[in-house]
Amino acid sequence: MYTLLRGAVAAVPTPRLFSLPLILLLLWSAPASAYPFMIEHSYTGCGECHTDPSGGGVLTNYGRGQGVILLSSVYKKRDGEFEPGKSKDFLFGAIPLPKQLALQADIRAMLIPQPGKVRLLGMQNDLEAGLDAGPVRGQASIGWVSEGGQRAWLTRNAGAGGNLVSRVHWLGIEPAKDLLIRAGRMNLPFGIRSEQHMLMARSFTGTDTNKGQEYGLDVFVDRGKVRAEVMGIAGDLQVSPDAYRQRGYSAMVGWGITHKLELGLSSKITHAALDEATRTPATKQAHEVFGRWSPASSLALLSEVGLTASDASGSNALGTVGYLQADFEPAQGFHVVGTGEWCDDNLSDTATTTTRGWLGLQWFAVAHFDVRADAMYGTLYCTPGVPSTFLGMIQAHAYL
Repeated sequence: MYTLLRGAVAAVPTPRLFSLPLILLLLWSAPASAYPFMIEHSYTGCGECHTDPSGGGVLTNYGRGQGVILLSSVYKKRDGEFEPGKSKDFLFGAIPLPKQLALQADIRAMLIPQPGKVRLLGMQNDLEAGLDAGPVRGQASIGWVSEGGQRAWLTRNAGAGGNLVSRVHWLGIEPAKDLLIRAGRMNLPFGIRSEQHMLMARSFTGTDTNKGQEYGLDVFVDRGKVRAEVMGIAGDLQVSPDAYRQRGYSAMVGWGITHKLELGLSSKITHAALDEATRTPATKQAHEVFGRWSPASSLALLSEVGLTASDASGSNALGTVGYLQADFEPAQGFHVVGTGEWCDDNLSDTATTTTRGWLGLQWFAVAHFDVRADAMYGTLYCTPGVPSTFLGMIQAHAYL
């Protein structure tokens, strides 16, 4: 593995401005959520609750029900026969939908107190649809962003006014039980699917759900305790010119050893004729192990540890990235999340490894609504040698 990596890729240079406005730009248009802490409730897989079998995006009818039963805070005692009813459904059941169709609207906003004024930013305004019609499956999203998100643009407005975006649109067929073959623009199968796309294990490896989607052909298999997915990457067709498009593969396999423990492996290799940052040919690799474990009913431990490589700018750099996260739920609906991260784009240089610590509070106050506040110390990107600073954010999310 070491020899393979040494012949591959060095990390891409990233911006070195670390301020609240830059954080907001990164968070603008955050994607619909996938919550890996559901291992606390014995979910080692994601396909029961999401149209995408690896998690995130449109919720299934079952997933909507669990969102009420398991995620949101409980204010009065429920009996053993409790069912969420129509309150869980799209628009709270105001518009009945055929069972083959799932619709979801996501709204995410951030409040920023500034000297002399308060700013309210809309980060996500998306409508998503999921299709489950016998052997035919599909998912699509469309939304609007005021700035950023270029990789997902459908329009090309470089000035004020924003752009339409579509991060995900794919169509597939299920020729046999627990086998899904699909094509289109999809999230990459790699590591732990999470709504925290700022994790360096997501952003540095290009596998986040905010802008890391690619077009390609994907095969997903779920066989008892083992789930596996491999995607042949044809490139992001919403990026031009073609020379900047990355092609290769991304794959993961997870083994649910028990209903409270999953271990897995991920691998990704891509090549682009021109790297967006260095304007040189680049082959990039990332290979990692990951795990999710719930040692107690109110605690989930998540971790990823990986090696990266790059030959951008003619160099051959071996790096590393990873994190350890603890999600503690002292009362249903209220989560305290602590995360420690590290990233080094080149282990052979003299720059110190990037480290970052997070403390987050997330409250699923009522069905369809949650708020989150995060404080962190570190840098925004994987930039070894850059001094750490304090960063923070508050956001609210609602889905209908």
